[in-house]
Amino acid sequence: MALSKGKPARSLAFELPEGTRLDKFLAAALADCGLDISRTQLQRIIEDGQIGGISEKNLKPSFKAKAAMQISITLPAEKPAELLPFAATIPVLYEDEYLAIVHKPAGMTVHPGAATGNDTLVHALVGQIDELAPHAERPGIVHRLDRETEGLMVIAKTDKARAALGALFAERQIHKTYQAIVWGNVQLPAEVDGFIWRDRRNRKKMKFGSQAPERGERAREAQLVIISQSPYKSGTEIEIDLITGRTHQIRATCAHLNAPIIGDTVYGDDAGRAKTYKVGREKREELQKCGMLLVARSIAFSHPFKRKKINFAIELPARFETARALLK
Repeated sequence: MALSKGKPARSLAFELPEGTRLDKFLAAALADCGLDISRTQLQRIIEDGQIGGISEKNLKPSFKAKAAMQISITLPAEKPAELLPFAATIPVLYEDEYLAIVHKPAGMTVHPGAATGNDTLVHALVGQIDELAPHAERPGIVHRLDRETEGLMVIAKTDKARAALGALFAERQIHKTYQAIVWGNVQLPAEVDGFIWRDRRNRKKMKFGSQAPERGERAREAQLVIISQSPYKSGTEIEIDLITGRTHQIRATCAHLNAPIIGDTVYGDDAGRAKTYKVGREKREELQKCGMLLVARSIAFSHPFKRKKINFAIELPARFETARALLK
C-alpha cells in the first residue's frame, strides 16, 4: 500500500484569449499542464470565486473576454490519496535501481484521475515494483500512453531518474516507434509536420493541422515520420517514428490524413469505413474484436546514469495478424 502526499492549494496564471469561453479555455489550459480537472470540479472552482482578474459580476463559466486578459486560477489543496495495489501482472522487460521498462496492456489507464478507478497502471505497479518516483497521483510516471494504446513505457524509480528522463524526453533523445493499421489502401506522406491543439467542439479530442489556428487555442508543434507502409485491400499497416509526443498525436494525425486508425472509437468511424471498403458484417465483427490497432512497439535511449543503451521492442500482438488476414 502506498500513501501519496496531497498537494497544497496553488495558483496558476494564464492569458484568456479574446472571445473564448472561460470554462473551455481553462479546461484546455489545465490539461496542457498535465492537470486532470473534471468539468464539474472546474465549474465549482469558478463559482467559488477562485478566478483572479475577472470581476465578481462577470465571473461565470460562460464568460468571454472582449480583449485578451490576464487571469489566474487557484486550485484547492488535494487530500492525500491511498494507492492500493491492483492485482494485475504488468510485463517488466528491464529494471534497475533507477528505471524500468514495462509493457502496458490495451484498455488500461496509465494513472489515477477524476474518472478512473483503482485499476490503473500505477495501481498495478505499486504492488509490483519495489520503488517508484514519488508523486501525488502519478508515482513513477514520466510519459503516458492513451488508455486504448498498448505498448512500452519507461518508469522512473527515483526523483533523480524522473528528472533525467524528463530532460531526455524534452530534448527528444528518447526514440519511440509505433505500429498501426489504418483504414484504406493509402499512401501517406513520409514526413508529417504541423501543429496539434485541443478541439473547440469536443475538449476530449485533439486536432492536427499543417497550420496553427490563428486564435483561441494553444497549438504545439507536432512531428512524426512514417518509416514503412504495407497496403492491404482495405487497410494499410504503417510503422511510425514519433518525433514529438503530443496528446493523441498519432490518432489525430491519421484522422486528419483521412486514414483513421482501425478501432479508434474517438477519431474514427469503423462502421462507415467498413461500408466504404466493402468489409462484410462477419469480418467487421471480427475486426471489432481486435480493438484499436495502435501499439508503442519500441523504445530506445542512452541510460542517464549508466554507460549503456536501453533498447527494447515487443512482438506485435496476435490481433494484428488477425486484422491483416481480414483486410487482405
